[in-house]
Amino acid sequence: MFLIDTYLDKSKIHGIGVFSKENIKKGKRIKEVRPEFEIEFNKENLPKMPLALSKFIDTHAYERCLGSNTLVMGIDNEKYLNHSKNPSVNDDGIALKNINIGDEITIDYRDFDDSIQAWLI
Repeated sequence: MFLIDTYLDKSKIHGIGVFSKENIKKGKRIKEVRPEFEIEFNKENLPKMPLALSKFIDTHAYERCLGSNTLVMGIDNEKYLNHSKNPSVNDDGIALKNINIGDEITIDYRDFDDSIQAWLI
């Protein structure tokens, strides 16, 4: 979950992105794992859900552990982080560079998703 104020807007990278409402200094923690603000889904239940909901979960959730049936989705804007090979935040939630108000916040999916190469070009 984010520890800073963010908003969603059209992204130049892909669809919707997360943008900062604050000026952030490099090295500041801007997000952290907070299980009490996450929802878990059993991947096997996706086919039983309405199609729109299962697509949303499949698009915005991640596997708790690679190969597990547990999908995790945060309840804040974090699920809209777009991938970048030059990200502004790492998987530990630390800003890798100064982030200005209005900057899109990005992360390198390769840091936490071992299956990324199968679909990320």
